[in-house]
Amino acid sequence: MAPQDGPVRKRARASQGPALLAKLLSGVALEDIAKTEGIPKRSVERLVRNELRKRWIAPAQDFARMQIARLEIIAVSLKSKAIKGDLPTIDRLLKVLDRLDRYHGFNKFAALTSALREDVRPQLTLRLTQASSDPEGGE
Repeated sequence: MAPQDGPVRKRARASQGPALLAKLLSGVALEDIAKTEGIPKRSVERLVRNELRKRWIAPAQDFARMQIARLEIIAVSLKSKAIKGDLPTIDRLLKVLDRLDRYHGFNKFAALTSALREDVRPQLTLRLTQASSDPEGGE
């Protein structure tokens, strides 16, 4: 039966990956995980690394869409308390709405970009220099 012990043991360790990653994410040190699981630290590192490789990572657009959906749910839940005048809730709602604006592409630099997504800063700089060189401000 010795030949079967090897593969069974490897499969058991491979299935430990999610649990080991969860412990690591909860703040348990690698050394402590290795001690409690009775396996070498390098094995813990390898199992965690393999588990991380298996994880799906959302592309930036998908991640932004998920965050927008989450923030919209939060905003809806805060809205009722904010309407009643709860000041801390109003502050929190404004922060959520600000974050939503950023995910939708509105930020302090959005005003400097036209609808065609052309950078208008050089045009503004040119107009400002022309205005400062013309003392009467006429055109």
